[in-house]
Amino acid sequence: VSPSNSSRKSRSLAMAKPHATLIFSRHGESQWNVDNRFTGWVDVDLSAKGLGEAKSAGGLVKSEGIKVDMAFTSYLKRAIKTCDLALEAADQLHVPVTKSWRLNERMYGALTGLDKKETVKKHGADQVQIWRRSFDIPPPDIDESSEFNPAKERKYAALNKADIPKTECLKDTIARVMPFWEETIAPALKSGKTVFVAAHGNSIRAILKFLEGISDDDITGLEIPTGRPLMYKLDKELKPISCDEAIAPLKFGKYLGNLDEIKAAAEAVKNQTKVAAPAAGGGDSKIMAVKAREIFDSRGNPTVEVDLCTATALFRAAVPSGASTGIYEALELRDGDKNRLLGKGVLKAVSNVNEILAPKLVGLDVTDQAKIDKLMVEEIDGFKNEWGWSKSKVGANAILAVSMAVCRAGAAANGMPLYQYIAKISGKPTDKFVMPVPSFNVINGGSHAGNRLACQEFMILPVGASSFKEAMVIGAEVYHNLKSVIKKKYGQDACNVGDEGGFAPNVQDNNEALDVLMEAIAKSGHSDKVKIGTDVAASEFYTAEKKHYDLDFKNPSSPAEMKKTAPQLADYYKAWLDKYPFVSIEDPFDQ
Repeated sequence: VSPSNSSRKSRSLAMAKPHATLIFSRHGESQWNVDNRFTGWVDVDLSAKGLGEAKSAGGLVKSEGIKVDMAFTSYLKRAIKTCDLALEAADQLHVPVTKSWRLNERMYGALTGLDKKETVKKHGADQVQIWRRSFDIPPPDIDESSEFNPAKERKYAALNKADIPKTECLKDTIARVMPFWEETIAPALKSGKTVFVAAHGNSIRAILKFLEGISDDDITGLEIPTGRPLMYKLDKELKPISCDEAIAPLKFGKYLGNLDEIKAAAEAVKNQTKVAAPAAGGGDSKIMAVKAREIFDSRGNPTVEVDLCTATALFRAAVPSGASTGIYEALELRDGDKNRLLGKGVLKAVSNVNEILAPKLVGLDVTDQAKIDKLMVEEIDGFKNEWGWSKSKVGANAILAVSMAVCRAGAAANGMPLYQYIAKISGKPTDKFVMPVPSFNVINGGSHAGNRLACQEFMILPVGASSFKEAMVIGAEVYHNLKSVIKKKYGQDACNVGDEGGFAPNVQDNNEALDVLMEAIAKSGHSDKVKIGTDVAASEFYTAEKKHYDLDFKNPSSPAEMKKTAPQLADYYKAWLDKYPFVSIEDPFDQ
């Protein structure tokens, strides 16, 4: 259905009072967008970048002061998650959401799952362009036996078989989408509601063709970038009101956000089937803004959190803050104001991010991790001691928060999970990975607990597990058995936990704690698969003047036999190795 030329002209001239608001958002980048595959009705998830785009879309809606009344989305999770994340970012999760298969992406038939550029190489650019964007020529049907055939999926079981497409052109998609527009979305708008539609490139094109009066030939060339809200103001007749900020060929719709970046993103969509690789370092990877704030960690202590924005997404990182720190570690900048948060505030570090680091970083490319880190550490901060770059001017907590946010943004710009991206920039292989063995902190002492235990942490490592999943199961079973052993030996009060979730029973020494742990491991039935590790944090109980380690340092009347020289402490550890299945001892001596 397309309005006449005269009605289009009258619309553009009319400056009617807005009656309703309609916001479209194409879903955030999906994993198959990253892989450059034809997706259609395949239910693939959002990429890391796509998650950020969805949140950014909601942030833009919020910044415009838009209050959504109802939302609509498809049956595909990349659109559903975009809808949910956008509403959450807009602080409007209460908004009711209606899902419909009619808002699904165009069905790409036999092209589904294929790499776009490889398909161009095989069939030629002209043929693929016809299949991809022709108004009325669909690709070949999907094979009935294909793993991507939507007729096999439970979510469509209630539909008539004839309604499940085997392939579609844009004309077919319009025929599928418009009944839902007329029967469900349009009535909501006529009642004056503000409606948010999170859908797909072609299902949005279907509605835009009607709203904008775009011809059959021109609609196929309309590029819709992912994760950018497109807003329409409508009069009582649901005619769109003219907008000076519309980007051609649109005349009425206004994209929220930076228009130059939106144009660049739309161009990138157009280039998806071009065989030549796009140049690196596009607009999506430039730092647009950096903003720090003071937050509280799990111990209730202040630490630094940073938001880094590119043109398309927001990336957030918070700095971990240890309870015990060595004197040679990089400086964790604290305010020192005893009248506020016991001197542990980080407002100075936050100010250093916002006023010193951020202005120097805007415009840099997030994929230049080493360059950005070197700039912050060696040039902007520039402080050194005999151990290296101390970061004592700006603060290691300020620099690290920004560096982590940059790394996450860089991973998204490369379409990679964070772990894979870190391997890439470290010069390591990115095609083979080994899952780490989880280390469970199960008994706390030292500065992490109020008991008399000197060692800071005792951990279990399920090195004999065949998978990460099995290791998690083993860890959980040992942990809960440990709780029952502690309760039986020391009573319910002894089942309290320390700073990091490990139990903190009032044991008298390290060996007693290890014996309790060994009993729990045996009781769990996993003795053959579990080893032990510890973080001694020996600096916490080292007395420099007397050059000894006090294994009962929390006791003001610590006996002489609990005080060890370094050689005596080494022998103490050797006795552990003879008696217990240790595989790791961290920080066994001072600094």
